[in-house]
Order: sequence, then C-alpha cells, then structure tokens
Amino acid sequence: MKKLLVLFVLITAVAVMGFSGSEDIYVYEHLYNTQPTISAQLDILHNMAEAKLTGAGEFYAKALRRLVSEYKNIRGVTELNAADDQAIILSMLLGAEKYTQAASDLWLVVEGFSAPLVKAEALMALGKIKAMNYLPQVRRMLENLNNSPTADRLNGERIAFGAIIALEKYGDPSGYLPVFFASTGWYSGRIKDQAKTSLPLIASDPTPFMIEVIKSPAYNIPTKLNALQTIEDSRVDNKKKGEVAVAALAEGWRSASNDVQIRTMLADMRKKSIGMINKYKVTDDAVYPLLERSYMDKTSAMDEKLQAVAAFASLGTEESAKRLSKFLMDLNTRRLDGVTTRDDEQMVRAIIPALGQTKRPVGRPALSAVSASNWVPAVVNLANDALKAIGN
Repeated sequence: MKKLLVLFVLITAVAVMGFSGSEDIYVYEHLYNTQPTISAQLDILHNMAEAKLTGAGEFYAKALRRLVSEYKNIRGVTELNAADDQAIILSMLLGAEKYTQAASDLWLVVEGFSAPLVKAEALMALGKIKAMNYLPQVRRMLENLNNSPTADRLNGERIAFGAIIALEKYGDPSGYLPVFFASTGWYSGRIKDQAKTSLPLIASDPTPFMIEVIKSPAYNIPTKLNALQTIEDSRVDNKKKGEVAVAALAEGWRSASNDVQIRTMLADMRKKSIGMINKYKVTDDAVYPLLERSYMDKTSAMDEKLQAVAAFASLGTEESAKRLSKFLMDLNTRRLDGVTTRDDEQMVRAIIPALGQTKRPVGRPALSAVSASNWVPAVVNLANDALKAIGN
C-alpha cells in the first residue's frame, strides 16, 4: 500500500509540476523501471498514454523489448493479462510515434503472444511504422487466414482485422490482393466491410490486380468471376472496364472443365464479359475472334450467341460489320439449301438489325441477298430496313 501511495504522489507531481517533455519521460521511465510487477508497470503506461507524450518512442521500444524477453517467464493470470495489456498499449504508442526501430520486437509480439488482440495491435503498429522488412510476413499471415476459417472464428477475425489495417497503413500494392480476398472471404460482415474500406487506400485502381486474378492459373473460376464483377461495380473508367472484360472473355474460352457447375460459371463469365463489352466498348482487336467464337461455338447457348451479335452491333466498327456480314451470308446459304433451323430463324432476326446498326456499307451485299434467299417476308422487311439505315 505504501508503494502504491508513493507511486500516486509521484505521478501527480509529474502532472502538476509540468516538467518539459523529456523530463516527463525520464520520470515515467524511472517509475516504470522500478515497479516490481507487470501490473504496476501497466499503471505507469496507462498514465503515459493519457498524458499523450511525444518523443517517448525510445522508452516504449525498450519497455517492449524487456516485456518480450520476460514474457515466457511470467506466471499467474493477473500478470499474464497485464503483460497482454502492456503489449497492446506499447504497440499502439510505438505505432503513434512511428518508431521504426521497434519493428523486430513488434514482430516478436505477433509471433510470441497468444492473445489475438495483442497480435492485431502489433500488426497494426508494424503497418503504421511502415516496417517494410515485415510486409511479406504480414501479407502471408492474412493470406493464410483467408484460406479457411480458424477453429475459433472470433480469434481469427481479430488477427485478420489487424493484418488488414496493417496492409492499409503500409499502402503497398502487394497487399491489395490479400485484402481483396479478405473482403470476399469467410469472415463476418464487419471484417469484410473493413477490407472493402481499406482497398482504395492501398490502391485507387483495382484494374491491374483484377486482371492478374482473371489471367492467373492460381485462381479458380468463381474467384475470376468475382474479380470481373468487382471491376463492373468499381468506379474505374469505362475503358479499363472494357479491358478487363476482354481479358475475362479470353479466359472464359481458355479454361475448360468437366465439372458442369464450373462450365456454367465459365459461360456466365463469358456472358458477363460480353455484356460489359457491349456497354463500355473496346478498341482491342482481340475482342473480334473472341466474340466470333461465342457466336460460332457449338457449346454456346443461344443467349450467349445473341449477346455476341449485340456486342458486334454496339462496337459498330468495320470489322464488326464484316463478321456480321459473314454470319448472315452463311445463314442465307443455309436457307437456300433448305437446312435452316428454328435457331437460325431466331438468329437471322438478330443479325440483320445488328448490321443496320453498324451503318457500314460492307454489310450491303449480305443484306441485299436476303430477298433472294427464300426468307419469309418479315425477314426480308428487316433486311430492307437495315439497308435504309446504312444508306447510300
């Protein structure tokens, strides 16, 4: 009791006498170093935190180093809890001071302390001080957590939260994808929402990261489809959305699977891509053979074929008109041969207006051949309207 009274008097004296910053720190450091227990030291740290001192980074670093070195020998629940609280406060204060020299000890806290909140605070401090030597470890920790739920989900979420904030504070592009996958992972809404909030603070443009996901064999089809949707929902400009859509359409045709569900997802990704190409336009010549494959491939459903035709029309280029003309000529030939199907009937009614929409003279020969190809009058009328749209 006598020691506690002396401690109280000394702390009160520091506050009342108003020493200079360095003198305050010296007094607090002396008090901290002379305390016989972790709990008593914790009281000193609480007072230092409340005093909002600046320039105490060196002392905080020494205190953390001492705590880390003694941690394995601490016994008793009260003292262990006090050690955890000390580690949290010291990590927070070192982060506020941006005291980079403490990086190695902060990482030892992450590795050596078991309490998730302690790990989280140390991780956040590493980000705040931008301890670049430990960025790969922080990133890897979040990647591992993202893979599957931890046995204690709350504990896993607490550590993930610390890693997300750390990567946000680092502001390094290499942290973008781990945080992105956290935003779509197994975590509760609070953690995923924080990840979504952190993403634009790490990198304002998600385009290169989402293209990496779409093109890389390291990621599965659901993840690639999610990356495409992320770009569609983002605020990046239309040109970049179009670029990602072309990459996703190419991936939708490159990938293959015997799994019916995955094949359905691939088709969904292609249709989503084609819809974006239609909406945002593109100037990449790679889009033409990809759209043609969506039209021609036997595995393409009718809605994908129709979307491809609509995208050609929307692009409105000479190349689009040439390919649509070829499709119509093929249908005209089939009609003359008497082998058209119900699908052909539906397709010709889509291709003819699409050609008219391009307003490209290259479409005239195919359109003019419609009337001589034994199509029903309604189809011939569509061709005449398309010719009028193209003009002389």
